[in-house]
Order: sequence, then C-alpha cells, then structure tokens
Amino acid sequence: MAQYWQKGPAALKVSVEFDGQEFLLDFKRQKGPAAEYVLSGAAASSGQASIVQAMPSVFSVLLGSKSFTVVVAQRNAELEVWAGGRRHVVTLSDPRDRTATAGRALAAGRVEIRAQMPGKVIKVLVEQGARVAAGQGVIIVEAMKMQNEMKSPKDGVVQKIHAAEGSTVVAGEALVVID
Repeated sequence: MAQYWQKGPAALKVSVEFDGQEFLLDFKRQKGPAAEYVLSGAAASSGQASIVQAMPSVFSVLLGSKSFTVVVAQRNAELEVWAGGRRHVVTLSDPRDRTATAGRALAAGRVEIRAQMPGKVIKVLVEQGARVAAGQGVIIVEAMKMQNEMKSPKDGVVQKIHAAEGSTVVAGEALVVID
C-alpha cells in the first residue's frame, strides 16, 4: 500500500474491509507522501494523510494532527495491521472487481477470480474440474514482492484456469473460473 501511495497513480480508489466493516477509500496524492483521503461506508471521514515507510512492514502515519506507527503483515489474502497496540484484520480490493467486493454475495453462478494487481503466478493450487470450497486457496500471485493466495469465494467446480505458473498477469485479468 505504501508503495502505491508513494510511487503509484495520482488517485487510488480501494474497497477496504476493516474488522468486518466495509469502506470505500479514495486517495488523491499530492507532493511526496501527502494525500487527501475520503472514507465512506460504515464510517465516514476525510482529510489530509501522510504515510512514510520507516522500515520493512513498519509505517509512520499522520492523519490530520494525529501521528501513529502501523505494523503490517500479509496473511494470505488479508493484512494483519497493528496500530495503537490493537490488532486489526484488513482486506483491500479493487471496487470494480465484483469477485473481491461481493465475494460472499456471489454464492450462485459462475465466478471469475481476477488479478488484483500486476504480478507473477507463483503456483496454481487446483486443477481444472476440481471441487473447491469457499475460502479454499486456488492460485498464488506475487505482486510488489508479496505472495497473495487468492481464494474461492464459493463452493464449486474449477471450470477454467487461465493462468499458468510462471506467467505474468495484469490487474483485472481473469485467472480462474469457478461454477
């Protein structure tokens, strides 16, 4: 996230699930690590923010006049975030990606699991025709030096595998189809 923040596009919109609550977070980058943010959903706020990476997985965050340290660890498709001595579970996704934002709501019908960002397929965990359970890992994609296990949002059968191990993928590219 900090790499996106500091070197990514001038604007970034991301769906965030934070401790089970859903939000839409909109960043508009300014100079350096500064940005304007608008948070909507389960709670709403807006203002100025700044994130600076202090060391790997440790970030200094300034929201308005409040400063704090955040430690982030990747846990499969989720982030474990420690701030103010409290642990939070965070999931980030592209709000345009129906499989990420409405995974639990798509319990029926065909589902395409898509790459959330550009990366490299490290491992395909299933075979075509295999039965999968909701939450079961189906493919691992490395992006920004982190391996992300993408999981099936529903019980079903793997209909098609679009990506091979070692291939590169772009954001939004279909990887696995489950029906």
